[in-house]
Order: sequence, then C-alpha cells, then structure tokens
Amino acid sequence: MTTAIWSIFGLLVLLGVLVTFHEWGHYWVAKKLGVKALRFSVGFGKPLWSRFNKHGTEFCIAPIPLGGYVKFVDEREGKVSDEDLPYAFNRQPVWKRILIVLAGPMANFLLAILVYAFVFMLGISVGKPFVTEVYPETPAASANFPGKSEIIDVGGKPVKSTQDSLFAFLDHIGDDTQLDVLVKPVGQDSTQTVTLDISQWQEPDEQKDLFKALGLEFGRVDGPAEIGVVAKDSAAERAGLKVGDRFVSIDGEPIKYWSDMGDIIAANPQQPLQMTIERDDSLIEVTATPDLRPGTETQGVLGVGAAFIGYNTIQYGFFEALGKGSQETWQMVERISSFLGKLVTGKLSIKNVGGPVGIAQGAGQTAQAGMVAFLLYLAMISVNLGFVNLLPIPMLDGGHLMYYLAELIRGKPVSERIMELGMRVGIILLLTLMAVALFFDIDRLNQ
Repeated sequence: MTTAIWSIFGLLVLLGVLVTFHEWGHYWVAKKLGVKALRFSVGFGKPLWSRFNKHGTEFCIAPIPLGGYVKFVDEREGKVSDEDLPYAFNRQPVWKRILIVLAGPMANFLLAILVYAFVFMLGISVGKPFVTEVYPETPAASANFPGKSEIIDVGGKPVKSTQDSLFAFLDHIGDDTQLDVLVKPVGQDSTQTVTLDISQWQEPDEQKDLFKALGLEFGRVDGPAEIGVVAKDSAAERAGLKVGDRFVSIDGEPIKYWSDMGDIIAANPQQPLQMTIERDDSLIEVTATPDLRPGTETQGVLGVGAAFIGYNTIQYGFFEALGKGSQETWQMVERISSFLGKLVTGKLSIKNVGGPVGIAQGAGQTAQAGMVAFLLYLAMISVNLGFVNLLPIPMLDGGHLMYYLAELIRGKPVSERIMELGMRVGIILLLTLMAVALFFDIDRLNQ
C-alpha cells in the first residue's frame, strides 16, 4: 500500500478503537447507574449499519469517523415517555452525571494502561537511544556532547529507547535550567555526564526539527567495526571472514565504525574489495566480493552482523506490566500537561500543535512498522484523547463536568441559556483549534 493508503487505514483503525472505547465508558457506567441509552454511535452522520439490543439501544456505525456519541433518554432533547422518565439522564443526581461524563476519558486512560501492559508482557526489542551526529553552534555542541554515543539517562531518568530519550528531552524544553545527560561514547567502556544549557534550546525559525535545534541527530546504533555474526553461504564466509574480526580498512579507506564499513559494502555490489582485517592482534589481508542485496539492483551485502548489541529488550510479568503501564500512562499525562502549560506561557509556539493529518501520518507509519509500534502509538493517542476531553471546554466532557461542578457548588443546575451560549463558544473554539492544527499539519508536510 502507498503511504497515503497506509495513513488512511491506520487512522480509521485508530479512531475506531479509541472512539469505541471512549463511548463504551460512557455507556457502561450509565447502564450500571440506571440511565437508558437510545443510541451508541461510532462516527457521525446517517448510520451505515445499525442494530438494536434487547434494551432498545441502537448500536450503529456512521460515515464521518471523527468521533462518536451516546444518546441518552433526556427531556432536554425530546419528549420522554412516562415509563422512561426514571431513566432520563437529566433527572439523575449530579454525582451520577459526573461519573457518566468522567467514564469516557477514564476509559481512554484504562485502554492505554492495558495496551502498554500487553506490550510489556509480550516483550519488545527497542533500538537503544543513540546520537549519530552533533550539529555545530547548538547547545549540544557548546556542551561538547560526544557524537556516536548511547544515551543512558536524561535528567536523572533512565532511558531505554529513542522514544524514551525524545520524551525525556521534551519534558525540559522551554525550561530555564541545565540538564545532565549520561552518555556512553562508542569505543569507551565508561560513561560520562554532559551538562546541556537547556535555556539556550530555542525553537528554530526555519528548521522545524526541535532536536536539530538542540543539536542532536538520533539514529541506529553504531559501534566498532567488529564482526559478531557471519551468515552461512555469504560473501563474508566465502572470503574467510570470522567472528571477532575487526575491519581496519577497505580499499585503503580507514574504517572506524560499523557504518563506515556498511556504506562501502552497500556501494560496491559484486565488486572485489581489498580488506585489512585485525585478527588475534595481527593484521591480515582479505579480498571479498559483496553479493547483490536481494530486492535491490544497486546495493551490496557482505553477510555479517555487528558484535555490539543495538537494542534493549523490555519484558515484564503480569502485575509488573500493569504497574509499568500505569506509570507510562501517568507520565504521558504529565507531559501533555507540561506541554499545554508551556503553550499558554509562550515558552512553546502553537506551531507545535498537531492535528488529524499528523495523527494520520503517525498511524500510517506505525501500522507499516508492525503491531507493537501501532499499539504503542494507539496508547499514546488514547491518553491524549482522554486528557483533551477533560479540558473545561463546552462540547467536550470537561465542559459538562464544569457545569456539573458549578451545580454542586450553587445547589442548582446551570441555566439553559448559559449552557447554550457555552455550546456556541465551545463549537467556535474547537473549530478554531482544529483549523490551526490542520494549518500547521499541512505546513509541516510542505517543509
């Protein structure tokens, strides 16, 4: 499938799962509290498919996949029969209405916890957080951050993957402080601490990549050019290369890192290459002819694997996985709160806000990457959806909570006139935010 098709497919699956779980939270709690639901809809618009259960609730799928809703029996929205009056939403005590409204966002947080826990129990291999390049005239360069280095810890927080390290850095953007980063440079057995002046980490005017503004380029783990695996019937085996051999030079080009060797091999398919190899503290000369990499017409492959390990394995038992899932979800809530706070105070530009196009891109990319990547992305977006719905904006769950909390304090419901005015303001605000997010999504696509 093309990138666009993957993005659409990923977005539909993502929204379908998140919306269904969110609305099911509202529906399930309402049912337990004695409130009757007339319709449970995934999507907006005229239903494409529907069916009724024995309680008279219509479950349907609609064509506009940007959300969903549960329609309860409610005198404010139409005539209610006498037998249904005790089950009307508007006649419930305020504490019941609060629980029903809270249930949707809480369901999204619960989904994230369960997904994280499932992935952690399943066990995943994640690429180690690795800096491949440090850009000049940046905070990282000023701190003498070593290029070709693995990140071990950011600000006292251990990191095991590139995503962990990116989030750990983003937690501090806009802060007026210094940040200690524990790194292990390639070729060294010991670690060292680099102190970054985060106060100098500013959003770039033209360069959209925040981490390049910090001065760091992340990528695949690199290391010494020592062979750890020789594939059977490969060009390397035919040339007599062995596990433990270290590349010194190829056709006179010095080899320091594994990537140096890989670049030369990839660029010379079916061409004999003269290699100087270090074996048992002695230098030997070897001639190897890389094979043509299957599925390509221009890339060579030698059939060797590196001696260093470029990934970390994360796996927990059931209860520990649930704990880690809860911890990951809470950390995501803290990050979103911090991000919004920095937007409000002006420490971060609104251009960093993402919208449906960005979500679709992420969904498509992770769907292509595999089930685990997609599940982790789903969990992250689920936390975002739950958090955003709790914001005190009319039209969202948080707006309804705001009205019900006011009712608790005042001892009587908020007037219909104020709620109607709030609804209009909420619609305008949400449409404006969506338009802004969409604009910056498209702007990023054009970069």
